[in-house]
Amino acid sequence: MAKRLAIPSEELKLTIVGPFDDLDVTRVQRLTINKDVPSTDVYEIGSNQMAGVTTDAANVTLTFSVFDVGIKTFAVLSGNDPDDYPADGADIADLGEVDAILYVKSATVADFAKSAHAQRLQVRDFTFNYSVDAESSEDYTLIGSASRWFKNDVLVDRFTSGTTSFTLTETPIALNNGNNALSVILDGGYLEEVAVAPATGEYRLVGTTLTTFDTRTEQVLVVYHANPAGTNWSYVSDTGSPAATKGRDVTIVIVAETIPRVQSVTINGTLNVQPVNEMGNPNIVGYQSQTPAVDGTLTVFDTDTELLDLLLNGEIDSGATEFEFGVECVASGVDLEVQIYDPCDDESILKTVYIPELILTGDSYTSTVNQNAQHTFNWKSNTSQVVVYSGAKP
Repeated sequence: MAKRLAIPSEELKLTIVGPFDDLDVTRVQRLTINKDVPSTDVYEIGSNQMAGVTTDAANVTLTFSVFDVGIKTFAVLSGNDPDDYPADGADIADLGEVDAILYVKSATVADFAKSAHAQRLQVRDFTFNYSVDAESSEDYTLIGSASRWFKNDVLVDRFTSGTTSFTLTETPIALNNGNNALSVILDGGYLEEVAVAPATGEYRLVGTTLTTFDTRTEQVLVVYHANPAGTNWSYVSDTGSPAATKGRDVTIVIVAETIPRVQSVTINGTLNVQPVNEMGNPNIVGYQSQTPAVDGTLTVFDTDTELLDLLLNGEIDSGATEFEFGVECVASGVDLEVQIYDPCDDESILKTVYIPELILTGDSYTSTVNQNAQHTFNWKSNTSQVVVYSGAKP
């Protein structure tokens, strides 16, 4: 059979396995998965050749960008059920560990040609972009230390019944490291595989029988390599969400005031992730998130001093006649809401992104001949919070 020419984007799909469930991510615009193995050349006095090369734990990075059409991607990354999303929203502090699977379709049949799997990736940072003339987007970067490519399928079985014994749908193919599963996630926590009777935090997998010591309360997710019969590829689909949302569908609200002439809003967040290593372990144990940092920009066409007054004093007509950033001792207390509406129903809010207590950190004023003057405000969150709501903020 002739070798395929290349792999088009339609024959790839990304699946995220979160603490609650797995999701075929839709509206993905680009993705990159990268693995770097740090190495050191070792030399020695008295030899004209290298003694060898030493390696350290690998660095795995997954970056992907999706059009922002709702809460599904954020839900799976934060361990929530997209169909039963918390009414009081989910904060970026909930962004935890996930597995990622990249599937490649066969060129000739509706089956997998190969698969890639990355284990226990931690969300490191994100950017939400909203612009007057572009599609709204979410960009995420996740990091970890373990990834593999497989000739066959990477399967995900989810069990919501049973206590400590579960039967897989297919027979796992043993991995080169001796394990039979890639990941087992019990009630949101990763378990370690053993070859004997498991203790707490462990599991054993023999044939298709999975045994845990800890009792299931909510669900067990099992990720493993197998070669199931038949054709198993299916294209991603989300007909219940709009194709995309643009600037006309996004309203910016500050302290309950709708802001006119907004050109763009950018929200950046980093979870300040630190790797955890230990002696005697060739792999990174995991990543510990510290207090997040949140900042961004707000760009508007300049019209008057109302927005300056609102950002610095919390109201559009405070009576102030002078405005200066960087001299206030405390945050003004203003909060920012990004309300994303359904393009086909301008009364229906799909999603709200809420940042409390902004602090202004600078500004930039720009004018170009035959162009409108723009004022860009740089801000930080005084509480390190970004809360994502399904629909309107209560």
